[in-house]
Amino acid sequence: MELYINRNWTERYANASYVAEAIVWSEEGNHATIFARGITAEEANAKLEGALGELLLIPEAPTKDGGGSKESRSG
Repeated sequence: MELYINRNWTERYANASYVAEAIVWSEEGNHATIFARGITAEEANAKLEGALGELLLIPEAPTKDGGGSKESRSG
């Protein structure tokens, strides 16, 4: 399974909310997109990381690295 989180995908919408997303896919071609919404981009990202942690897709919250990197996890 591959997991990609890219903080550059966090988008602002007209209703003043932000949406962060992650994409997960398997070798069999199954895939899912996970979204989280927040009032700020930081809140949306924190909610996304919390949800991914609860789903055991990430072992712990990723370290802050300036927000521009792509994080990948294989498992």
